[in-house]
Amino acid sequence: MRTNITIPRTLIAALILAGYALTVPAAQATPTLRAAAASQRADADQVALLKRSLSEWNQWRTDNPDIKPDLTGADLTEANLVDANLTDANLTDANLTSARLERAILIGANLTNANTLSANLEGANLTNATLRHAVLASANLTRANLHDADLTEANLDGANLTDTDLSCRNHPVCVSSSAG
Repeated sequence: MRTNITIPRTLIAALILAGYALTVPAAQATPTLRAAAASQRADADQVALLKRSLSEWNQWRTDNPDIKPDLTGADLTEANLVDANLTDANLTDANLTSARLERAILIGANLTNANTLSANLEGANLTNATLRHAVLASANLTRANLHDADLTEANLDGANLTDTDLSCRNHPVCVSSSAG
């Protein structure tokens, strides 16, 4: 027996903003729900620039150092991001499956729930990056710098960690709260 359950719109909007995946038919989506869902999407212009030209992207980053790129949920599957400057980028829920990120600069980037399955991150700098719940399975992290990165519940199954810097000294997870 199927039961219809009514969920208050404010609760649905809060769940969407919190990152829970809900499917609401377009005909039933209220302006509030559409606005909440839109807030979970990447900046389309930034994604287009990144996909179009790495040299233009890196120049844009140089010219706009205070802007934190919003690549939330971006589909960057198999993207060539070799040497890309992704400092402080929000890559939450991004799909980087099989992406080439060799020597990419991801200092302070947020890759929470990102999928980097089989991605090549050789020599990438992920210092202070957030990789909570990220999928790094079968990723190449050879010589990558993950100093003070937050790897809480990250999936590293089959990842190549040869010469990877996994040291942690300054991240709150590492620092002892006891006095002394």
